[in-house]
Amino acid sequence: MKIAYLMHWNEGPESGVFKKVTAQMAEWIALGHEVRLFLFTRRWKGEGHGGGEAVPADIPLVIQPYGKGLNRFAAFRMLLTRLEQWAPDAIYHRFDLYYAGLPRLLRRIPSILEINTNDLAEMRLGSRLRYLYHRLTRGLVLRSAGGFVFVSAEIGEEPHFKKYGQPREVIGNGFALSNATPSPPPPSVRVRLIFIGTPGQPWHGVDEIAALARLRPDWHFDMVGLQPEDMVGGSAPRNMEFHGRLSRLDYEPLLRQADVAVGSLALYRNRMNEASPLKVREYLAYGLPVIIGYRDTDFPKGASFILELANEAGSTAKGLQDIENFVRTWKGRRVPAGEVMHLDTAVKEAARVRFMERIARKGGDKP
Repeated sequence: MKIAYLMHWNEGPESGVFKKVTAQMAEWIALGHEVRLFLFTRRWKGEGHGGGEAVPADIPLVIQPYGKGLNRFAAFRMLLTRLEQWAPDAIYHRFDLYYAGLPRLLRRIPSILEINTNDLAEMRLGSRLRYLYHRLTRGLVLRSAGGFVFVSAEIGEEPHFKKYGQPREVIGNGFALSNATPSPPPPSVRVRLIFIGTPGQPWHGVDEIAALARLRPDWHFDMVGLQPEDMVGGSAPRNMEFHGRLSRLDYEPLLRQADVAVGSLALYRNRMNEASPLKVREYLAYGLPVIIGYRDTDFPKGASFILELANEAGSTAKGLQDIENFVRTWKGRRVPAGEVMHLDTAVKEAARVRFMERIARKGGDKP
């Protein structure tokens, strides 16, 4: 198949999402398919093939930059024209905002939407104007697609997705396990925890991490992707070290020094109880046990190396004893690689391609 990956993204090639996308595409190529990434962005200007760790050299890129105002809509129409001229057999689109011309293209070419979040709940936390625009127009995109891929079963059961009735699959996020080599646990006496996140994401629960840091001043917390000014509602305790945005090459030593990693702790803020975050897969690939505040899609029965706190405000303070026991149990240990093999990108993408082939054969199979 010729597969066009259509994506709107502004966080750059070192972001976890972009690395996920290129890892997906690399697997599709390995499975014998021709792929091309059609990227809508205000950040990049270049084009051609990738290169380097973040953008593999065999990933063809079609980059459509956009500016402010009405230029954005004209630029997106231009990108859709370029995609249509390439004449793919299928479109794989990371569900985002409505743009004129997108529903028509999704109807004309067999298409699959990847749905990564409860979009209505998440957007309600941001700009009211953007939320209203999305609420009024999202159905035009959703009903035009041939199939949906959800990163969690919970999202797929939301009535505002379920009502459309398209064929669907649940495929939790994966990670290319071959890109990470677990190292022996650090010999230090002091407990080190690590969190990798992005500013402005209230469901990360950085305030919960700060509460834990205050309760355990003898522990060290490495905060990657954040600065002290990203703390909302108060200053950070002294045992939280902020590293800002780093490449994986730069934050990898911090992963190797850590005893335990921390995932999102406040998904209740966007009305979710289940997820499969990319950063947690990366932690596990490095052998780190994790503390989370939700049910993980790929571990429905839990796991000894995952501590699931209550998905509610104050979870770290309420669960302090459990956290201390978990850290004590896992300090000096790493998660066995055999316990996380089902998270590998190769496993995930074989299932995803089978679903795409099904949709392409049926010409979308839209109700």
